[in-house]
Amino acid sequence: MKTKFFAGVAAAALLTSAVPVLNKMPFVQSANAHQTKAATDFEQAFLDKASRQAQKAAKKYGVYPSVMIAQAIVESDWGRSGLATSANNLFGIKAGDGWTGETYTSRTREESNGKSYYINAAFRKYPTYEGSFDDNGNKLRNGVSWDANRYKGAWIENANSYQAVTKALTGTYATAGNYNKMLDSRIATYDLTQYDPKISNEAKTYTVSKNADTYNWPTDHSVAKKESSINKGDKVTVDKTITYYNGSQRMHIAGKGWVNSTVFEKDSQLPAAPSSEAPKGATKVEKNLMHNAYVYNEKGERIKDIKLLQEDNVIPTYGTKTIKNKKYYRIGENQYIAAGNIDGTMKVLKHNAYVYNQYANRDNDLKYKKGQAVNTYGSAVKILGKKYYKVGVHEYVKKANF
Repeated sequence: MKTKFFAGVAAAALLTSAVPVLNKMPFVQSANAHQTKAATDFEQAFLDKASRQAQKAAKKYGVYPSVMIAQAIVESDWGRSGLATSANNLFGIKAGDGWTGETYTSRTREESNGKSYYINAAFRKYPTYEGSFDDNGNKLRNGVSWDANRYKGAWIENANSYQAVTKALTGTYATAGNYNKMLDSRIATYDLTQYDPKISNEAKTYTVSKNADTYNWPTDHSVAKKESSINKGDKVTVDKTITYYNGSQRMHIAGKGWVNSTVFEKDSQLPAAPSSEAPKGATKVEKNLMHNAYVYNEKGERIKDIKLLQEDNVIPTYGTKTIKNKKYYRIGENQYIAAGNIDGTMKVLKHNAYVYNQYANRDNDLKYKKGQAVNTYGSAVKILGKKYYKVGVHEYVKKANF
């Protein structure tokens, strides 16, 4: 049996990409401290470049982005390895017989029957990190030629946490006994879970809006297999929901399989107080609620048994009231919300500012200039670890620009 090593890429020797066994790692030290710390400028540049590609691949193949980013950090030394800098190859994947793309030749150390020797081997070369993460995601989902389920412990539907994933990869993806600890330390130290999708196990009933197939995995349909079907008008129970970085959702229907949330009718229920609670004789004026809002009583005290009202909805209002020198909109009998969640507050920019969506993506060409007054709604919100002010429907500007 052969074991692979990469000249100049020590961490890559952890892997079992080509073979299933590697028992020793004297050249890698495990980080024991799990305290979160700020990344250096170089590390943050790598994360900015790698995180979105990891999220795209993880969504496609149904795995955890945080784990793939941690693997890339360990295996490419933050993108500084020879393969990473010359070929955007973060995981040491060889070209192989079926590879039709570009290749990069590197000297690599291999071992057979206890003896080591060096050869020049062809590795996959990618235009960007995207291809490297895609291949790694494909490997985690589809396994190896002799065992398609080898990494099933890393699948998002099978693992409730990144720790469960890294533990499953220890002894399979890499046989080093502390591989999970190395990945865990990177994930915790650099808060890599901020890139993971949100998973809910809350059971909910939905109405199907159109005929659709269900699938065996929460992956892109091109990766999964059809499992069953549902029909328009069906009432089904969803027992697991995965919400991704771009807002899309995959849902598991009990007894049926996985679907995209687009097959369900949208919930049109408004979160505001029912009309039966409207103040008697008051004139109703509908307003756009631009920011999530708590409900308060006439003394300015939060009413805890009323749920947070969800932003980007139209709600009925019945005039305004000043409570403790602060303006509120009346939404029911002795029910009020802060006016800043509807009217907004003008703030002047200290720097030029780009506009982001609710997932911290720049999906538009909007830009505000230094000195410009911008209407902001409610208090700043945290998105992927950074604070933003909401300036429109699904539009946000970084708080640091004000």
